[in-house]
Amino acid sequence: MNEEYVARSAQLALLLEVSAYPKPGNVSRTHDFKDTRYEHFLASSVAVYPVLREAAVRSEGVGELVGKGVEESIKWQSGGNTHFGALLLLIPLAMAAGACESFDMGEIKRKAKEVMLNTNVDDAVEVYRAFPKAKVKVRTDVPELDVMDENSLKEIKEKKLSLYEILTISASYDLISRELVRGFEKTFGYASLLMDFATKRSINDAIAHAYLRFLSEEEDTFVKMKFGTEKSKYVLERAKEIVNSGYVRKEIEEFNEVLIREGINPGSTADIIAAALFVDILGGLRV
Repeated sequence: MNEEYVARSAQLALLLEVSAYPKPGNVSRTHDFKDTRYEHFLASSVAVYPVLREAAVRSEGVGELVGKGVEESIKWQSGGNTHFGALLLLIPLAMAAGACESFDMGEIKRKAKEVMLNTNVDDAVEVYRAFPKAKVKVRTDVPELDVMDENSLKEIKEKKLSLYEILTISASYDLISRELVRGFEKTFGYASLLMDFATKRSINDAIAHAYLRFLSEEEDTFVKMKFGTEKSKYVLERAKEIVNSGYVRKEIEEFNEVLIREGINPGSTADIIAAALFVDILGGLRV
């Protein structure tokens, strides 16, 4: 697929995801975080375009491209981490899409899985180096290979661990890692759901409802890391109640207010919805 088309599709996915409202707890066009605002996400979405375009003509170098994406993002905005998780997902997906002659969801999924399986120690090192640059908030009680510990880089190099191998370790407690080593199962599953939603409602509501559905089915690992299991389960159960009652707008807005008040932001969920949107836009979804 044409690299311009792939990059624009990914860029539009980032812009639409951050603009959707209400997405309980996360930045949207109606809600900012204290240090990271809506316009920071807009700037970052524009800034990473050349990296997404480069990804669409590359067959290797996931780690290098994630690092470049982080560098471009922080050049253009001062809000810290906006798209680290999304870049981890979008880079291999863009590489896969660029290697396909035309849109084929099954082929893109297969090629994206191959991209991750073929990562190497250089990819692992580059991603580890990108974490502090992006100011990513991470768990401090990880069992091994802490991304904020310089000794981890030494161990990765000595053992020649690939990015895929490292992600299989963090997959036990991190949603994005799990997605990257399990063949993008959630991304493509929610791409189908999103496309179906978009045939029945506005793109804004389709995104917001898909986001809420995800919250009702998966514990967001960013929430679990920052607030603990009890809060994470509360978010899941409350989202499930709202989904089961038919996505009543007032209930979603009230849930949003609760999460905003408590500072709970399901960032991993937003990243996967952005990746799902990318797949749909590649396939012809239009606003």
